[in-house]
Amino acid sequence: MESNQSKPDLLCNLESSQRTMYPYVTGTSVVALKYTDGILMAADMEGSYGSTLRYKSVERMKLIGKHFLLGASGEISDLQELTSSG
Repeated sequence: MESNQSKPDLLCNLESSQRTMYPYVTGTSVVALKYTDGILMAADMEGSYGSTLRYKSVERMKLIGKHFLLGASGEISDLQELTSSG
């Protein structure tokens, strides 16, 4: 009988896409609503260190181009890496 370890995980492989192993500063929720005339996105600006509110003005949404808005929860450094211009 074959081991499951030799088969690729086709559904999800979190280890290959996870950049931050031990998150320090995290954000909470981002919500988006689609309506007739467009889309509304919202997020708070809090950054938590563990369960403690540490930062009160963390930008967690970035406009990319003219028609794309990226919103991110979770580790803030992941968003910074995605949106860095370098």
